[in-house]
Amino acid sequence: MDASTKQRLLQQEFEALHPCTGGEPWAPPELLIPASQAPKFLRRLAELDIALLYGVDLLELQPDHSVLVKDTRQFGKDRVLGLTEAARFIQSHLATSGAMLFSYDVSDDIPCSERASILRAKPSLRAQITSENQVHVTVTGAAALQAAVDLVWHHVRLVQVRVVRGETLELTGDSGRYEQLEQTTAWICDVLTGMPDGQFYLMGTMLSYTSPLPEDQWLLPSDLART
Repeated sequence: MDASTKQRLLQQEFEALHPCTGGEPWAPPELLIPASQAPKFLRRLAELDIALLYGVDLLELQPDHSVLVKDTRQFGKDRVLGLTEAARFIQSHLATSGAMLFSYDVSDDIPCSERASILRAKPSLRAQITSENQVHVTVTGAAALQAAVDLVWHHVRLVQVRVVRGETLELTGDSGRYEQLEQTTAWICDVLTGMPDGQFYLMGTMLSYTSPLPEDQWLLPSDLART
């Protein structure tokens, strides 16, 4: 699905309020919706593979059509946690009757060939990718954490992570995308406590995908995906 279609779907499905900029979204896109719709909106972002959130503002609409900012949450560099952080923010304000302004970025679904080029060219990864879309990455120390994030972000299902001449984590295919990342990063963090300079080898398979995504591919924990 292309980015314009994703954005059009969001505007059609959540058109209750106009953006406070006068009706026209700006770049990155923004959408102002009643706070009661925020959990549903977040799940839709995950389903459409829109995980790059910049911030969420809790607003109180005034009688003169102005808005009062009641709370705000800006998101940092960790892209895969954006939806989760937004979900926690939303949960803390479920009782409110205000509105929420989401700022986010929308991109096209990226084909395997383009994602392969991105991963090969990324200096911190220098991924080796076979003709069967098998992905192999070797990194040292804490860079393994970012490598795992980058691979999952680009729809690579991890199969194995191991320390060169050390322990191995075998990953099953029945875990969801987010849960697999949680398991992998927790394991890497545990290894790093005893081997901060350890060399890690990550292996996975690049998946074809077309949004909307099935729930197990959402970058959102399963408990939040169903609330």
